[in-house]
Amino acid sequence: MGGSRLSYNSLMIRNREALESQEENTLASFATRSSESRGRVHAEPPPKLRTAHQRDRDRVLHSEAFRRLQHKTQVFVAYEGDHYRTRLTHTLEVSQISRSLAAFLGANVDLANCIALMHDLGHPPFGHQGEVELNLLATEHGLKGGFDHNLHGLRVVDFLERRYSFPGLNLSWEAREGIAKHPTTFDDPETPLEFRETPQPGVEAQIASLGDTLAYVSHDLEDALFTGFFTIGEVMALGLDPINKLIRDEGLENLAPRRFVRHGSLTRRLIGFLVAAVLDETERRLLAIGPAPTPGEVRAQPEPVVSLPEDEEELVAVLIGFLLERVYRHPSVEIMCDKGRRLLRHLFEHYASHPGHLPRQTQERLRAEGDESDPLHVARSILDFLAGITDRHAVLLYDQVFSPSSPLVPQID
Repeated sequence: MGGSRLSYNSLMIRNREALESQEENTLASFATRSSESRGRVHAEPPPKLRTAHQRDRDRVLHSEAFRRLQHKTQVFVAYEGDHYRTRLTHTLEVSQISRSLAAFLGANVDLANCIALMHDLGHPPFGHQGEVELNLLATEHGLKGGFDHNLHGLRVVDFLERRYSFPGLNLSWEAREGIAKHPTTFDDPETPLEFRETPQPGVEAQIASLGDTLAYVSHDLEDALFTGFFTIGEVMALGLDPINKLIRDEGLENLAPRRFVRHGSLTRRLIGFLVAAVLDETERRLLAIGPAPTPGEVRAQPEPVVSLPEDEEELVAVLIGFLLERVYRHPSVEIMCDKGRRLLRHLFEHYASHPGHLPRQTQERLRAEGDESDPLHVARSILDFLAGITDRHAVLLYDQVFSPSSPLVPQID
C-alpha cells in the first residue's frame, strides 16, 4: 500500500484542556466558559476528556428522569397515539433550537443543550394539569411552596436521581441555575435563594427558555392541525401576516390538514422565521450593553437579552392565545386531563393512608431520609414518587390499587 498513515498516537486528541482553550478562543464575550464554572455541590476531579458542561449534559442524558419523558404527556396524553409529541420529543426539539441559537450567538452550545434537555425533568404525568393537581395536594397537606415542576426538576437533579456515590447528578452551578430560573408563558417559579444574586440567568439559560416557547408554539400548532382541532383557514383567519405568507409561499393553503402537517413546511419555516427574529433582537440588546458584554453584565440586566422583537412577540402571544382557546381548553383535552388529575389524587390519598403500599425502594428512602411518622415527610415522599412516574405507569398503578381483577405484579419506582 502506497503512502504513509498517521498512527493513532499522532492524532490530535482534544482533551478537556484543549476544549477549554477552544472555548476561550471562539466563544463570545458574554458566553459561559466551562473553565470558569462555579463548581459543584460535591467536589469531584475534573473530567479528562470532557468540559464541565459536557459532563453535565451527559449526566442528564443518561438519567432515569430523562428516559421517563418518553411516556409523559406534552398536550395529548402520551398513550393516545404515536403521532403526537410527548414530553421527550418536545425536549429534543427544544434542544435542537437551543443548540442552533447558541451556535449562532457564540454561546456555550453544550451548556445550552444541557439546560434544554433537563428543563422538563420535573414534570409529573398528565402535563400541566398533573402539576396543578400535585400542587393542590401539596398545599392541602401543608408542604411549603406547593409543587412546581421547575423547582421539582432542581430537586430531581440535586437529590432524587441516584446513580453515583452522592445524591443527585451533582451538576454544575450554571446548569442548576438554568433549571431554577426557567420562566415561560405558563409558569414563573420563585427563584431559590441560591440563585437570587442577579435578576437574570446566564445567556445559555435564557436561550433554553425561549427555545422552549418557540418549540411548543410550533409543534402544538402542528399536532392540533393533524388532529383536526382547527383548519388551515382558521389559522390564516388570525390575520398574522408572516404566518400567512409562510403558508402561501409553500402553497399549503389548499392541502388537507394531515397532508399539510406531513409536508412539514409550516413548522420548519415558522421556527426558522422566529429564530432569525430572536437573533436580530438579541444582537440589538447585547450591543446596547456595550461592545463586549460579560456574563455578569448579561445577568445584571432587568430583562432577558435573548428575546423576540415586539412584533414577533405579539405574533407568538396571539398563537398561544389561539392554542389555549382551541386546544389546551378543548373539552376532549380537558376531559383527559381531569381523568389524570383524579387518578393522581386517588393514588396520593391511598398511599397517604397506606404508605406500606408504596414500592419497596420508595419505602426504604422514606425511612432512610426522615421520620416515617412525620406526615409532611410522607407527603413529600409520595409527591416525589408520583411526579416521577409516567402516564402509563400511573394508569397501571391505579389498576393495581383499585381494580379487583388486576393481576398482582411487582411494583417499580
